[in-house]
Amino acid sequence: MIGWTIALCFFGTVYILLYPSLPAEFREINPQALALLQSIGMQTFATFEGWVLATEFNVLPLITSLCGLFMGIQALAAEEDDGTLELLASQPIPRAGLILSKTAALMIALLAAVVTAGLAAVLVFTSLQIETQVTAGDLFRVILSHWMIGFVMMTFSLFLGAYLPTRNSAMVAGLGYLLLSFFGENLAGMAPVLDDYRFLFVFSYFKRVVAMLTGEVAWGDISLLLGAGIFFLALAVISFQQRNLTVKAWPWQRPKIG
Repeated sequence: MIGWTIALCFFGTVYILLYPSLPAEFREINPQALALLQSIGMQTFATFEGWVLATEFNVLPLITSLCGLFMGIQALAAEEDDGTLELLASQPIPRAGLILSKTAALMIALLAAVVTAGLAAVLVFTSLQIETQVTAGDLFRVILSHWMIGFVMMTFSLFLGAYLPTRNSAMVAGLGYLLLSFFGENLAGMAPVLDDYRFLFVFSYFKRVVAMLTGEVAWGDISLLLGAGIFFLALAVISFQQRNLTVKAWPWQRPKIG
C-alpha cells in the first residue's frame, strides 16, 4: 500500500507541478484538431482545469483501478495459492464474514491512499497559487472520488478470485477487462462502432464523474458505480461460500466421487 500511495501521490501532483512551466505555444495547441487527443477527452491545454482533466484525471483512474484490482486478487486468489486461505476458512468464522471483513480492510486502505494523494495534490496546488476557477476543495473532491472506481475493480477482482480456479486466471481476466475498458473508452471517440458498447466500460461512467471539477456532480454515474461495486461484492460472497478451496477447479467442474 505504501507503493500504491506513492504512485497516486506522484501522478496526482506531477501534472500540477508541470502546468506553470508549460510553454505558451503548447498551451495554444487545440486538442480538438487531433483525433487521438480528442478521443481521450482532451478539450484544451490553455487552462489549468483543461490541463488536469486531459492529463492527471486520465492517468489517476487507471492507477487507482490497478490498485483495487491487485488488492482484490491478493485478498483471495493469492492467499488460496499460498495455502493460507484454507486455514482462515477452517476457523469458526462464516465465509461471508471473512470476505466482508477483508473487503472492509481493503476499503480503508484504499481510502487512506486516495486521501493522501488528494492532500498532496492540494498542498502543491495551493503552494503554486495557480490562477484558475478551480478551488483546492474542488480538486480534493475529484481526487477523493477515485476510490469509487478502485472499489468497483476491487470487488470485481474479489469475485474473479472466488469464481476462477487460480490467481493467474483471475489476474488475466481482471487485467483484460480493465485494459479493454480503459482503451475501449478512449478509442470510442475515433471508432463509432464502439459507442454501442460504452455502457460496459467502467471508465465511461467515471469520466463523467471527474467532469464535476468544472460542472455538475454526476449523481447518476456515481450511483451506478456504487451499485456495480455492491453487485460484484454480492457475487464474490456467493461464489466464495460455494467454493471448494485449494482444488483449483473451474466453476463448471464438479468434484468426482472416487
